[in-house]
Amino acid sequence: MDLRNKRALVVGFGLTGMATTRFLQQQHARVTITDTARMLTVPEEFVEQGVAVETGGHQMATCLAQDLIIVSPGVPLTLQPLLEARARGIEVISEIELAFRFLRTPLIAVTGTNGKTTTTSLLEHIFTAAGKRVFVGGNIGTPLIEYVSGSRLADYVICEISSFQLEAIDSFRPAISVLLNITEDHLDRYAGFDDYIDAKARIFMNQRPPDSAVLNVDDPQVVRLLPRIRADICSCSTARPLEAGAYYDGTYRFKHTDGRQISFAADDALLTGAHNTENILAAASVAFLCNLPCEEIRAAVRSFAGLHHRMELIADIGGVRFYNDSKGTNVGACLKSLESLAVPDPPETTKSPHPE
Repeated sequence: MDLRNKRALVVGFGLTGMATTRFLQQQHARVTITDTARMLTVPEEFVEQGVAVETGGHQMATCLAQDLIIVSPGVPLTLQPLLEARARGIEVISEIELAFRFLRTPLIAVTGTNGKTTTTSLLEHIFTAAGKRVFVGGNIGTPLIEYVSGSRLADYVICEISSFQLEAIDSFRPAISVLLNITEDHLDRYAGFDDYIDAKARIFMNQRPPDSAVLNVDDPQVVRLLPRIRADICSCSTARPLEAGAYYDGTYRFKHTDGRQISFAADDALLTGAHNTENILAAASVAFLCNLPCEEIRAAVRSFAGLHHRMELIADIGGVRFYNDSKGTNVGACLKSLESLAVPDPPETTKSPHPE
């Protein structure tokens, strides 16, 4: 993709917008920034390089004067200037789509309503422990575009991907995609739950064999998407054994369609709770598909203690445990967290010999 002298508009100037602007400058595009904020702090280097800045809203005339528009995740595609630009044949894409067009490293993309960050971080831990160089980014913090802007020395790129980022993809195609679960979320952005599901499903849109899709087949909304997926499917389940895929029966077991198998004991994992069992199955399945050694996978799972603010035990006072679960920001996440707690049965009561 040749961006030299192309008129490129960056919509939204947060972390993603800034990284996108820097990459476009490297590609010698003619860049304009537009943001709803009335005042923006724009790096001096951008001003010196002739980047135009529009504040206080996204003007129709500005959008229609472009060859390419890149939207940040927080910007809905339903804005009238973006709809009109698309109607006139102007390409409107997300930052992950732009980055993918310049990506030459195998991409592992993780999505789902809950568990994305834990699974992505566990993948980083496993791959690093196995001696692989990885870039980790996307919705987890560092925009994917920063990888293609830099040295590009990783063996694998591992990205957490949100539904917002997937809305404006075109050719984005992970070598391995992961869908953990889908529960109601972001319904202030979407007209209904089905629209949210459709946005998540776009992660599979361009996948074909030999690409792989790692799926939690215990989730009914994930199962609904099976007919849409053309990649090789690796199913994961904590509810039942599978002839091929990954499942948990007190032991983590992985069976490839080519006959390869690995397994490791449940007590090898520091992460606890049903939701983390699902996350471990998904992450270890990806590592298995990438032919990482079983011992390296097992050792990495054993040493991964989890992330802050996700069912994080912060105190035990008088036998009462206190957890920080401030990242549980939707109903599905809250339910999974509660299900992960081992609550003792109430003590038996003795009937009083003197009933009231």
